[in-house]
Amino acid sequence: MNHFETLTEAMESLRERGYTHEFTPKRDYLEESGTGLKLKSEEITVDEFHRFEGTSDPGDEMTLYAISTTNGMKGVFVSAQGTYSNEVTPELMQKFSIAERPETNLEGSVKPIHALGLEANEQ
Repeated sequence: MNHFETLTEAMESLRERGYTHEFTPKRDYLEESGTGLKLKSEEITVDEFHRFEGTSDPGDEMTLYAISTTNGMKGVFVSAQGTYSNEVTPELMQKFSIAERPETNLEGSVKPIHALGLEANEQ
């Protein structure tokens, strides 16, 4: 997996790899923007994600999720920091929690401090 400098660059790469649909979160499902198809959390899998921060404002943080569905659709969901926090159920947002998903590609993602080998310096 590549490390992308911009959200646009990541979206173009994903599109080239077949992630052509766009998903929008609703209360307890994702909606495919072109068709209006509603997908519950059990119908989607997060394949990879990429985080981006604004150069001058940390509040400009965005996360791009590459999603596959049980019906074979592949697409993206872009989440701005806090944008959907009051609009989406906890069950749907849990689907985007990467911590407990060993199948999700985390290469290039933000790593916890302990993963950088800093715990060895604390001893």
